[in-house]
Amino acid sequence: MPNEKVVTSVQGGVAELQLNKPAKLNALDEEMLLAIEQWFGIWEAESSVSVVLLGSASDRAFCVGADIEVLSRHTPQSMQAWELLGNRVLDRIQDSPLVSIAAISGYAFGGGLTLAAACDFRVASEDSMFGQPEIDLDWVPGWGGVARLARLIGVGRAKDLCMTGRRVPAQYAQSVGLVDRLAQKPGLRESAACFARELAGKETQALRGIKALAAAGSTGVAAHRFDALLNSSLLHNEKAQAAIAGFLERSKR
Repeated sequence: MPNEKVVTSVQGGVAELQLNKPAKLNALDEEMLLAIEQWFGIWEAESSVSVVLLGSASDRAFCVGADIEVLSRHTPQSMQAWELLGNRVLDRIQDSPLVSIAAISGYAFGGGLTLAAACDFRVASEDSMFGQPEIDLDWVPGWGGVARLARLIGVGRAKDLCMTGRRVPAQYAQSVGLVDRLAQKPGLRESAACFARELAGKETQALRGIKALAAAGSTGVAAHRFDALLNSSLLHNEKAQAAIAGFLERSKR
């Protein structure tokens, strides 16, 4: 699947996808969205991959959102199709059994911030900036941007960012829960990759189960049954048995 706008690799259970459109700060077009969707489909079918690291080939920007030049050519009908495509792709990331980490350096604006919000985790460089500037173009954040942001930082803060269009630094983003980990700019990729490798070393089904339980957001009967079934199936797999035996052996010392 050659596509110079999206660069991919796989190593040790971690698939890496880098946005590579530096002249436009990784502004997203249809080709890029479809490539992201297709690669997630490929990696979901590969049992060796459990974590996806989503970043940028350039440290100037993670992604500044949709390509405005492309948007300017849309009709009202094609604009609806574009919005539905973006929602479909970001839902694919959010609902995927794969754990996703956004490695953010530079700008994460508009649809770029929404793309990062669809991931399970966000690791950002200390000089990165975040914002939803759509209001200044008389638009609203698309691709579920308002709801995805509200899910992470609360309704009030999400409305603040979306209604003012203001830009906020990485330190603020971390303080409100939008960013999970901060790293120095030169070490961002390695810091995010180290986190990805740590997660990839965990039991795949356990990772997927935790993601599903967190998405359900419930402690009701159905959720209780799900984690009971999950743990009962995981308890007797080879890796779990070895871990339990090792724990018991260490406790005797």
